[in-house]
Amino acid sequence: MRSYSIAFILFISFSLAACDSNSGPDEQVVVSDLEVGTGAAVQSGHTLVVEYVGEFTDGTIFDSTAEKGEPFIFTLGVNQVLKGWDTGLQGMRVGGIRKLEIPSHLAFGKNGQCFSNGECPVPGNTDVIYEVTLLDIFDEVLIQDTLSGEGLAAELGDVLVVSYIGHLNNSEGTVFDASTVQAGNFLFTLGTGSVIAGWEIGLQGMKVGGIRELTIPPIYGYGAFGSSGVIPPYAVLYFKVELVELIKRPTG
Repeated sequence: MRSYSIAFILFISFSLAACDSNSGPDEQVVVSDLEVGTGAAVQSGHTLVVEYVGEFTDGTIFDSTAEKGEPFIFTLGVNQVLKGWDTGLQGMRVGGIRKLEIPSHLAFGKNGQCFSNGECPVPGNTDVIYEVTLLDIFDEVLIQDTLSGEGLAAELGDVLVVSYIGHLNNSEGTVFDASTVQAGNFLFTLGTGSVIAGWEIGLQGMKVGGIRELTIPPIYGYGAFGSSGVIPPYAVLYFKVELVELIKRPTG
């Protein structure tokens, strides 16, 4: 398990900002590697874990992961973040620190960054600078047991009876699926492909009576296509699962 801790990372949708400047400027992102990482080089489709500081050209900070107290997760090259990030972070290596000087048409555009509560921390047509630290490529299921069970431990081939709730890892924490009182608990056989790979991996070893939280990267969730219009492409998923009952696989 990685050394950083991520219980539920809010997805900050940079793409909500209007990146639609009509001026058609020629300026591009200026990239400076403050520290070259020694890990893998990233490319479009990789889900990244980063820390960042965003500031105006006069040095005024308008956003940072330090303020939020947690890293930021997104998938590179799929329009989840500023265009300046999608282009400027290509090829960066894990462990590195990169400075991005982003012209407004590749940042928040003519409308700036505004939220539903009326706050607009970034004015329109504003160039911005980000210092981004690439912590990791998010490619494994993160597991946290909030309640350790005392019953049998789940193994491949066992029948599991669970109750659960699934959230999107976005700023609203949108619930996309859950077991209900009306439908009852959910029953499936672990290791048969009847659930997403993130469950197949993340529920092994869980004990009856336990509650486990899973943060699942897109490669172990619904990938590049999403699901049924409810789960968007490249979505990071968050589940809280209670193992209610377990039927051991037959032996012999």
